[in-house]
Amino acid sequence: MDRRAFLQSAAALSGAAFVTSAAAQPANAAGPFAKVPLKMAVQLSYFEGSVDEQLKAAAKWGFAAYEWHSPEGDLEELRRKAEAAGLPLTCILGCGRIEAGHMMDPAQHDAVVEMFRQRIPIAKTLGTTRLIGLTGNARTDISYEEQMNLVIQCVKRLAPIAEENDVTIIMEALNPLVDHKGFFLTRTDQTMALLEAVGSPNVKMLFDIYHQQITEGNVIRNLTANIAHIGHFHVADNPGRKEPGTGELNYKNIFKAIADTGYDGYVALECGKIGTLDEALNRVLDCFA
Repeated sequence: MDRRAFLQSAAALSGAAFVTSAAAQPANAAGPFAKVPLKMAVQLSYFEGSVDEQLKAAAKWGFAAYEWHSPEGDLEELRRKAEAAGLPLTCILGCGRIEAGHMMDPAQHDAVVEMFRQRIPIAKTLGTTRLIGLTGNARTDISYEEQMNLVIQCVKRLAPIAEENDVTIIMEALNPLVDHKGFFLTRTDQTMALLEAVGSPNVKMLFDIYHQQITEGNVIRNLTANIAHIGHFHVADNPGRKEPGTGELNYKNIFKAIADTGYDGYVALECGKIGTLDEALNRVLDCFA
């Protein structure tokens, strides 16, 4: 994909009108999150009890999906329970780790590819099409350009596999200042350069608003300008990584900005909470008021 086509596709989608549709929400969702103009998801660990109880609680609140990056147990049974609750799975870990090596080390590229191949059947069993990609930590022995080229080489090997299996790799940028010191992929412009170089519609960005606020700020401009290449959102407030409405981010404006782009993917709570569950989730709902 050339640069002009890449930028034109981003501009076309970012200018699309947002339409609220009942079909965007689980059919059986009657809870308050079913009424907001985004497909909100939540990590199961936000709720107490068994997996079945957690799924039922998420559905009761009207969430559009659940999030669990490394699901365990009987996966077929998990899917049946999730479907009964009207909750698809947002994404799972696909390839790479938050540590040295992986995409940063060409000697490990075969292992990264194999990890991705092994995770795809898990994703399909659970009914999700999004798999998270993590570059690994930056190196000090070679230049930035050499490191980026290694990541591009690795993702170019992964992209055809994603295309063949009709899944999407969502490359996550993490903040290197507070939570993940040394991680390589950190900025939105850097991630867009990677996606442009790979040139696959099946490779997008996982835009974590908490991480990007710490790394670069400029959240609304960055997400709206690049919405065509964002495949998933994580949300938490800063500082503290608790629910929206507890920190410096203006989530009323951020959620509205996402909705106004026409984005139809998931926006997942990946955060802790202050106070009780009811207090935390009602605080998030207040961001849509």
